Amino acid sequence: MASVEDIERKQKSMQPLLEQIARETDADRVQELGRQIAQMAQELGQMAAGLERAHAQSQGSGETRIVLTKEQRERVAEATGVALDTLVLQGAETWDPQMPRMSPATVERLAMASVADRKLKEEKRKAVKAILKELEAAVGDSPAPETKAAIDQFKRDHLDE
Repeated sequence: MASVEDIERKQKSMQPLLEQIARETDADRVQELGRQIAQMAQELGQMAAGLERAHAQSQGSGETRIVLTKEQRERVAEATGVALDTLVLQGAETWDPQMPRMSPATVERLAMASVADRKLKEEKRKAVKAILKELEAAVGDSPAPETKAAIDQFKRDHLDE
């Protein structure tokens, strides 16, 4: 697999050919240089595609999924009030290597933290919607453009819309 440095070297090696073709007046020589440049460009494309594939494979699926046991589900539900069957952890490159050594207690704590995070986000969203409702009631049906823009920005910042 080619590295970024290999790709940069290949690009730099094309520069003399590009300068040469710009100065060339002989049509046959222009065609020959064009073929060489096209070949190098194709090789560069293949090198970049290989690097991209390798990078995509190293990223994995992006998440690690852990199916909780019956006992873990019960303890998580008892502690949080939420039934959770599968814990989804973002960042597979971080979590996948840790899985073989991870204790069941750690999995439970992560599940509880996940539920708490989800509840926090839901509560924040409810609070933001209540604030928006109050703001919109306060400004009426025809707010000033600046006020409308500020409310729209608030929505984008806090509701991911």
